[in-house]
Amino acid sequence: MNKQSDFDDLPSLSFYRYENFFNIYEDEYNNRFYNLLKSINIFPANDSSAEEEYLVNSGDTWVYISYQYYNTIDLWWLVCEYNQIKDPTQLPEAGKKIKLLKRDYVWPVLSELNRQLRQ
Repeated sequence: MNKQSDFDDLPSLSFYRYENFFNIYEDEYNNRFYNLLKSINIFPANDSSAEEEYLVNSGDTWVYISYQYYNTIDLWWLVCEYNQIKDPTQLPEAGKKIKLLKRDYVWPVLSELNRQLRQ
């Protein structure tokens, strides 16, 4: 089981990047690929102290919401996973309320997810 950070010839990624949560495999020809069939499930806490509501505005994208709330585009996938969005190519619906994991919880949740995936 290798992660992207285990390869010296691949670029280093931000801790928040989705790719960090998937293993990289090499075939007999030294081609590398991610195991994207593995899924990540981060369900809403249903705890108002751990999350905030966000009202989707017209023109919002998952990347934009991530940037607006977390100050990084790299957590678009967390916004989708937290709201159980299965197709992130579909734009969020204007006027809909979604839940966002509060900023203070992101690092501990991602650290624990990373730890579990390394086992």
